[in-house]
Amino acid sequence: MSVTWVLRPETGAAAGAKPEAGAVAGAEAEAVVRPVWVGELPADLPVAYLAGTGFSGAVGQVLQLPGTPVTVLLGVGPRDRLDRDAIRAAAAGLARAVCAYRRLAVHPPSPDLRPLVEGYLLGGYRFTRYRSSAAAPVDQLIEVLTPETPAARRGLFEGRRLAEAVLLARDLVNEPGEALTPPAFAEHAVKVAAETGLECEVWDGRRIADERLGGLLGVSRGSLVPPRLVKLGYRPERWTERIALVGKGVTFDAGGLSLKSNAHLAGMKADMAGAAAVLGAMSVLDALDCPVAVDAWLPLTENMPNADPIRVGDVLVMRNGTTVEICHADAEGRLIMADALTLAGETRPQAVIDIATLTDAAAIALGRRVAALMGTDDTLIERLRAAGTRAGEPLWPLPLPDAYRPQLRSRIADLVNYTLGTRHGTALLAGHFLRAFVPPDIPWAHLDIQGTALSDTDDAEWPAGATGFGVRTLAELLTTHPHSPT
Repeated sequence: MSVTWVLRPETGAAAGAKPEAGAVAGAEAEAVVRPVWVGELPADLPVAYLAGTGFSGAVGQVLQLPGTPVTVLLGVGPRDRLDRDAIRAAAAGLARAVCAYRRLAVHPPSPDLRPLVEGYLLGGYRFTRYRSSAAAPVDQLIEVLTPETPAARRGLFEGRRLAEAVLLARDLVNEPGEALTPPAFAEHAVKVAAETGLECEVWDGRRIADERLGGLLGVSRGSLVPPRLVKLGYRPERWTERIALVGKGVTFDAGGLSLKSNAHLAGMKADMAGAAAVLGAMSVLDALDCPVAVDAWLPLTENMPNADPIRVGDVLVMRNGTTVEICHADAEGRLIMADALTLAGETRPQAVIDIATLTDAAAIALGRRVAALMGTDDTLIERLRAAGTRAGEPLWPLPLPDAYRPQLRSRIADLVNYTLGTRHGTALLAGHFLRAFVPPDIPWAHLDIQGTALSDTDDAEWPAGATGFGVRTLAELLTTHPHSPT
């Protein structure tokens, strides 16, 4: 679906009045959308009629009234609770309800247009590439009935570009594993980098071996498809700080020799959602004038049992020389992340942030709407949490108690990749494992998005399937970084 947004000032109608045909610049539209707040239902509609429809103005409710043009009432919730989350959710519901219209005129519920555009584009997303009977989406022209000001233009632009970045990540996560192999993901990254002004370097298997990435090499041994490591770079004209991002990129996770059950295999094409989120966030930095230099490291592999997979009991030597005893072949994400975190730390950035579908324990603890956040620096953690709140991607901090670290000790190596027989605190143990590969003097944060990478149903701006979770949080953090270049 292609959506074109234009700004049009209202003409001939007072703000808040019911639009008549010809009363607004969008009179040629097939439908005119008006926001409705809880407790402020339209006075010209019978109470009994509204009660019969069930429309109360709750967030995301849509009621279409016949006429030329059609009047669409959009519920945005209580006026005193109108925030970006409510606008995004309402706009997402609107997108699903009016997808058949080619031209709409929209009275925005707020002067802040970014969440309106963002929510509409995210809520209207559908992945139909492999559906032979899917109807072609309708291209739409949406006239936003508000004065054309710099703030309004910026809101449209930012909302569109952020949504496009999220949809990029969603498309990648929704691809089948046979289509999005590590080399295919790397090719996507090269294309995105060329289109968005990023530096891009791709390491093949030989380079990965030369760089001593023992975790990535070990996991990839079980696959007939070779691994890749993608390094991306963004450099503004002037910058004083540099941040490194690391995204887990297991393009399909069968569990290796610790083979998953079929029920768990169903979502394992999404085990590269961290890498997809990082690529999506990187793609929008130049457009949003990010003042911070950013490097991104994306280790890409499959975790399969059909070549020469690592065995339980094997010992891998990581890039930094740490030896790791394999106690569970399905705890592979932390192995490839460890090498990438080491690479990131060697460049001495001001902070390292990683994002991964790492543990079911995080999803069990926080559910499908909130991601886990851990790290070594309270300031960085709070910035990430605040960025997630502004972006509509809630994060909740979990501790990393030093008392838990001994559980990662191995009898024959430096560390184990998994503590067998332990049911409790496994998300924290995974965080501790990653922490061991980040220099202690560099602030580090880890986002575990296992529960939020996929949505089971349409939920506000998250349609069923891939969510693209993390793109907006990372972009928000980087583009609103407190330190500007000098």
